[in-house]
Amino acid sequence: MTRRTKIAVLWLLTTCGFAYHTLCDMLPMFWGKDMAIMGTDGDVSQGIIIFMMALSFLVPVCGILCLMSRKRYLQVVNAILALFVFLLNVAHAFMELPSDNAGQYIVMPTMILISFLLSRHSIECFKEERPRNLCKPFAC
Repeated sequence: MTRRTKIAVLWLLTTCGFAYHTLCDMLPMFWGKDMAIMGTDGDVSQGIIIFMMALSFLVPVCGILCLMSRKRYLQVVNAILALFVFLLNVAHAFMELPSDNAGQYIVMPTMILISFLLSRHSIECFKEERPRNLCKPFAC
């Protein structure tokens, strides 16, 4: 499997992980547990909804679209997005855990591992795809 294919699969696994993380949070609601956050009125700001949508959908989509191009600056963007997702997953795990939802103890470390591998492969892809046809000074 090529490195680009691995990165695309890891981006897709990241998207699936975000969806599964949300599903794990919502599953107790189906058995009658109250999911409301204490001290809130039920209104959610549109900014938070847009941020979560951007993080869980647009960032991976942008990463995959950047991966489809051979342009160097888009490889940098892909690596930066991968590092951003990795850092956010680590920060979120420290904020979320310990949790009363046992599913998060599986999802969160797996997401950290996936985003770490994604970052590593994205950086290696960026490093190995250097411009090859550049003339050396005075050698053209």
